[in-house]
Amino acid sequence: MNEELIGQALIELADIANCVSGDFHCLHFNVQGTEFDMLHKKVLKKYYEEAANDYDEFAEKARMFGVLFPNPNEAASRIEFQSVQPTVPWDKAWVVMHSKKLMDALQEQYLKVYQILNKIDDCTRSIGVANFLQTRLEYWSKECYYFNQSRGGEG
Repeated sequence: MNEELIGQALIELADIANCVSGDFHCLHFNVQGTEFDMLHKKVLKKYYEEAANDYDEFAEKARMFGVLFPNPNEAASRIEFQSVQPTVPWDKAWVVMHSKKLMDALQEQYLKVYQILNKIDDCTRSIGVANFLQTRLEYWSKECYYFNQSRGGEG
């Protein structure tokens, strides 16, 4: 596979991580209700920091493949990301539902690139990125389908 295509795929992963981090940050500031302390201080803060760390890792990995990294301020428009808008009071149920959507979006994109890179066995950089993606898929999957689902009372 062309190194530039891998680099571009990593930029797209960085873009989705950047956008999701921003949305988790927005949820973090706007959550309300009896679960505020837990959601604001622990859960959503952790999620926006994790997604921001993913963003940084993907950006660095894209540079490993020689592509110039674009301005992160344009990430949402590059991938046509629809951000959450703070128009209603957000209680626990709304935050849990929206968190699942964000985690699903991350996992969907991460999985697509992982499946492609996992088939490349003659490039150590690709193998390294695939291994990193696998660890991030494991993290977000557990957060989404165990912790977040349990918070919503559906687990």
